[in-house]
Amino acid sequence: MMMFPNSNKGIIKKLIRRSLRANRTRNRYVILAVILTTWLLTSVFTIGMSFMKTFDMQQIRMIGTTADVALYNPSQEQIERLKQLPYVSHVGLDTQVAQVIPTQEMGDLEVSMHGYDASEWDNMRAPLLGNKVNAYPEKRNEVIVPTWILDKLNITEPAIGMTLPLTYQSEAGERKESFILSGWYTDYSQLRSGNAGVIIVSREFAESVGADSSGKSTVASIAFKGGSSIDQNMSQLEQDLKLNEDQKLTSYSTIEDQNSSKMTTMLGIAGIIVFVMFSGYLLIYNVLYISVATDTKFYGLLKTIGMTRKQIIRMVNGQAVRLAGIGIPIGVAAGVITSLVAVPLAIEAFTLDTDVEISFHPIIYAGAVLFAWLTTMAGCRKPARIAAKISPVEAAKYVRTTTKKSRHGSKLYRMALRNMFRDKKRALTVFLSLFIGLTTFLTINTLVLSMNTDNFIASYIDNDFDLMNKTVDFGYQGEQKQKLTEEMAEAVQQMSGVTDVRKTYIDKEGSIGYTNEVFGKYVDDRVTRYNMERPTDEQLKDSGMFWSVLIGIDTKYVTEMNKSLETPIDVERFEKGEIALLSSSEEVVNRGDRFQFNFKEGGVDRELEIGGFVSPQFQVSFGGMAPNVYVSHNAMKQIIKDPILYKMNIQANKKDQPRIQEQLETLIAGDREIELTSKLQWAEKLESAKIIFYLLGGAITLILAAIGILNFISTMFTSVVVRKHEFAVMESIGMTRRQLRKMLLLEGMGYAVISTLLISSLGTLISYGAYHVFSQEADYAIYTFPTIPLLIAFVLVFASCLSVPIIAYNRSKKMSIVERLREAV
Repeated sequence: MMMFPNSNKGIIKKLIRRSLRANRTRNRYVILAVILTTWLLTSVFTIGMSFMKTFDMQQIRMIGTTADVALYNPSQEQIERLKQLPYVSHVGLDTQVAQVIPTQEMGDLEVSMHGYDASEWDNMRAPLLGNKVNAYPEKRNEVIVPTWILDKLNITEPAIGMTLPLTYQSEAGERKESFILSGWYTDYSQLRSGNAGVIIVSREFAESVGADSSGKSTVASIAFKGGSSIDQNMSQLEQDLKLNEDQKLTSYSTIEDQNSSKMTTMLGIAGIIVFVMFSGYLLIYNVLYISVATDTKFYGLLKTIGMTRKQIIRMVNGQAVRLAGIGIPIGVAAGVITSLVAVPLAIEAFTLDTDVEISFHPIIYAGAVLFAWLTTMAGCRKPARIAAKISPVEAAKYVRTTTKKSRHGSKLYRMALRNMFRDKKRALTVFLSLFIGLTTFLTINTLVLSMNTDNFIASYIDNDFDLMNKTVDFGYQGEQKQKLTEEMAEAVQQMSGVTDVRKTYIDKEGSIGYTNEVFGKYVDDRVTRYNMERPTDEQLKDSGMFWSVLIGIDTKYVTEMNKSLETPIDVERFEKGEIALLSSSEEVVNRGDRFQFNFKEGGVDRELEIGGFVSPQFQVSFGGMAPNVYVSHNAMKQIIKDPILYKMNIQANKKDQPRIQEQLETLIAGDREIELTSKLQWAEKLESAKIIFYLLGGAITLILAAIGILNFISTMFTSVVVRKHEFAVMESIGMTRRQLRKMLLLEGMGYAVISTLLISSLGTLISYGAYHVFSQEADYAIYTFPTIPLLIAFVLVFASCLSVPIIAYNRSKKMSIVERLREAV
């Protein structure tokens, strides 16, 4: 007899619809689980990617260009050579055309006019300027001006086409001219360059005043291709371009230094995603698993009438798919709303005053939807296979009980204990989900409580106050000035509550006379650590490559260093200027060797003896190929006629610090070229970051804890519903409703006690382990036992475990014993 194929897709769809209508409570739990999972995934993806994107863009905007390296005074041959190098992606030219002469209302503003070639503008500047800049200035007198310079000109509401009268000095001489505003932008680079800024002018204007892109006022901006580090590319570039002694390469980029931190962030995000997926999987699996167990007879009867294994799997999966179709869009929408609020809040707490980059890329949502979908399908996979394995004969006689002979009678607490572990998988799922959610809650609280702001400040901030001359700082685009004076230092010393003032002087125009005998090992060590190509001894001797920074420090620092040194520094010889300290170590440079320090101008060349060593970046965060050289104040003033006062380190009594902060702010009078930092400022910033971290971390962990509690609620509700027949039988043979409620309370108490034991033992160990990992990055952290969070976790567990079973039972007891017995038949 011939068999004809028969499609039952329509029937399966009808069964899916009817099953969904018949299990509304279960559906709510699954949809809620999917919503929570998708919500968390979307939020984690968005917050994580937005944080990294904002941090990278912040660094670039602070620099003011997307270029990696700058070459000053490039020749035409070098420019052509740069365009041919395989590891260079873009080369742009930035030419200083003229200098704006400030008016009285502009104060000490230092503004230069710059012209860019097409590559510089298109690839390195325009992407950072925002939507108020439509195009590069075309007409001769069109300009683009930063908003902070417009503010200095008392222009608070700029408009395209408005006139700006400016006086400028160029190669053609001094001239006053009216310019037309063609665009404006927020200049973040002024946050680090103080009062120095740039007005962008047209190429026609640059040519008309005699600016030449091949002249000394031109900088070649260089962007590298990916693959090698910036240090490697710079080293190679020095070889390929054959720099003369008036040229040097300067690195713009600081992003590369953040790679390890970025990798840690990415690993943290990946860990949270796995954690969220697992928590969501547990809830979805638990609900569907119990649902399948509840409907065992139903699936068995379907098999009796000819439904195949694949069709049952398709039916269970179909229900999960439809529920996911409802939950995922709601979860994504909730994630978007959360991200719109949380991302700016979180990032602004941890970053500087620049725009927040919120990542709303389609990949984020595709990723969140995909992971939520995979979580849902993974959660329903095993329940579907269990349903498919049910045989019609087993289903017909199935009653969801497992019994074993008791040797101790049927005491209520023993019955409760047996009921808890009668379905071991169900019990494990409940314990695991409660444990994961509440342990995460505990861990986040442990990390937040361990963020000790006082210890951070004590560990990383050496001085109560710092005043720094920003015109000397690395990357400042302008002339060095004596912004800090001896009179200011004296005024600070006279402030009530100030206990110590130490001055640091600096000169950046020197170099060390290289000899292989003294500095050969130092150079070898440096090129190895930075993976650079080693310059030849001839290059180091002749090209000015071995440049250094001369720094004059207070002798008190040397006295303090001697307390921890095995071989102390001779303080008397240091004070006289007979010895100098290097930012190096005794492994690569020998104490007692002599070297020559040379100046381009303004200083007296001097031979110095190496008398000791200081840590890299001590007092100064920049330097050259050679180690920085530290001498006493006396020696500095002997070598340099008028050294620049770079920094004042100030110590003060704690109770007087708020008043001194105000006095110092008054002293510098808002001068952008002087930077004031203090422990008070750091404390405010860190406390704000700590609160935001607590709120965001707390919100995520509360959701994870909610997933665990929902798991328990769904399990207990379903357990009570499944056991309606069992309860009816127990009541029919004399068990009272009070005894049933007590038994259910004991079951809940059992879940609560075991869960709290797990959380307070293994959970606290995990939270301590997380703290230990955290403290490797944040060594200022001090472990603080999370007493209050632990008590909160206990309250949540006991409140849920004791109330849910009773609520579930009270809902089921509305039917009479006879009705419940009949319903189970």
